[in-house]
Amino acid sequence: MKIVKMKNKSLILFFILSLTSLWPQTLLMAESLASKLRGRILIDVESHGEAWYVNPSNLQRYYLGRPSDAFSIMHQLGLGISNKDFDSFAGTAPSRLSGKILLKPEDLGKAYYVNPLDLKMHYLGRPADAFALMRRFGLGITSNNLAQLPIYGGSNQVVSTQMERNIADLINQERTSRGLQPLKWNEEIAVSARQHSIDQARQNSELINQSKLCSYPFIHHEGIDSGIYQSERLNSKGVYYFSASAENIALIPGISGAEYTGNVASMNCQEQLNQLNSSFQTRVKSTTDEQLKIQMVIKEISNRKELLNLSSSINIIKTFYNSSLEVEKQAVSGWMNSPGHRQNILTPDYDEAGIGIAEVKGYYIITQVFIKRAACGYQGGSCCTKPNYLPYCYIPLGCVSNVCK
Repeated sequence: MKIVKMKNKSLILFFILSLTSLWPQTLLMAESLASKLRGRILIDVESHGEAWYVNPSNLQRYYLGRPSDAFSIMHQLGLGISNKDFDSFAGTAPSRLSGKILLKPEDLGKAYYVNPLDLKMHYLGRPADAFALMRRFGLGITSNNLAQLPIYGGSNQVVSTQMERNIADLINQERTSRGLQPLKWNEEIAVSARQHSIDQARQNSELINQSKLCSYPFIHHEGIDSGIYQSERLNSKGVYYFSASAENIALIPGISGAEYTGNVASMNCQEQLNQLNSSFQTRVKSTTDEQLKIQMVIKEISNRKELLNLSSSINIIKTFYNSSLEVEKQAVSGWMNSPGHRQNILTPDYDEAGIGIAEVKGYYIITQVFIKRAACGYQGGSCCTKPNYLPYCYIPLGCVSNVCK
């Protein structure tokens, strides 16, 4: 029998390894609150007033974002119903449909929201109408309570929003202790950060196997699904109102150590992983060609799949975990001990941020994105002016009649 202990240490710039677990009590509390709020529209009263929908089918919350986003989500989650059944309700749905979205495929796909308070069915209409109705029925909720509800992450990857908020608080403690203003939480930025974490969690699903001696998880800033740079990923989520941005990423194993049996050769998995990460960073920094960077990421994933297949199999007898509180502290301390991460956290100009976490096979991928909010030059805002320069907007927008479009 052999005991393996996984060590916490900074890997290289932008990469942190630490440990995590979620306590069952926390999950039960979240499930209880979600059950009480099933089907409700929630408004975060302590942030920017973001709206969320708690899907009664899986008790996960969905970010409604802009009118078009809300309209799209409502239709994606809609339950088809015939005109005959719909008409039989006479305006009031049965309790089993409380909080659901009903779609009428026989009537041009019209959508209706069943208000959990009175079971009345409300027509959603156009995107702007649906968005206004959703907010009208919204229930105010604090950021802390909202963070207890799991967010739908797609592909069965549900993120821990309580950890997101806790890490954000620790980051702000680092800033305020040095006389800097705290970063304001921005849910739109968090949505972009979560998507990057989710994309990488999906990529890592074939790089991690707890029954192997070594796994080869891989995180990177270069996105191959939602935009290669964080600025592009922000733009893809409708975030244009910034003049500067930055990103930190951390990879968090949920297992601190294990007892296992098996005749395996001695191997320092962490050292091998460090070498792989260092080699990749050297190669990807050697080029500015975006397509080449993406090809490097894809090739690296393929190479690590092969290494995982070659790794020796083990029989795990017992697994050891660390608490989520320790994880949060280790992630932030790791960032603070890494020059690049530290600079992002302590840059005075950054005033808003969001954090997104995704889980894959016992690992947590944490992405934090920072921005400097623009006073001008963003979509729908006025054009910026500077002496001896023409009015301008931040890329990819253009200045039309002093409005950025």
